[in-house]
Amino acid sequence: MKIIKYVPNTLSITRIILATSLLVLWFILPAGFVLSPLFLTIYIIAGITDMIDGPIARKFNVATPLGANLDGLGDYMLTAISIFLIVPELVYRGLSPMIVTIIVATIIILKGFGVLVGYIRYGQLMMMHTYASKTGAMLAFLLPLFLHLTGFNENLIVGLFGIYVFLFLLEELAIIAVMPEARRDIGGIYQAWRIRQQSK
Repeated sequence: MKIIKYVPNTLSITRIILATSLLVLWFILPAGFVLSPLFLTIYIIAGITDMIDGPIARKFNVATPLGANLDGLGDYMLTAISIFLIVPELVYRGLSPMIVTIIVATIIILKGFGVLVGYIRYGQLMMMHTYASKTGAMLAFLLPLFLHLTGFNENLIVGLFGIYVFLFLLEELAIIAVMPEARRDIGGIYQAWRIRQQSK
């Protein structure tokens, strides 16, 4: 048990390191690195750490606020770096730059506003772990692989993903607005509202 309590945070830190290594390798390796076998190997391993760190923390009851923030930071670093590296490649293949710009701007504005509101309300950094946000992170992880390996219309698929991102970020804002206390692991707005009602 003494060792297992360090595993979730180690996995989250590993994801941060792997995400950063994608950016570093992009700088030092020749053209063609993005979506190459090496890129995809690092990318998939980083994604696997995201799938298992949270469940391990909950199963062995070793979840901590630090771990939640590391998990969230790892998620957003992997997503941000992946967008920075993969999107230009997809644009080259036909993805609309306007769709990409709208989605990225939505993430920056709504997520930034949510972090600001959370800090004002609770005095701490709030990286939410709703069902929708975790699903969104999983979709963001799978999306480049899906588009790389299939012949589906990039603009349609990425556009649908953008709508989902917009909705789950709005839900995060609503949760932060109604929650009476700082809690990151909230399933969704319905659960947050019930907690608010019970606290009255």
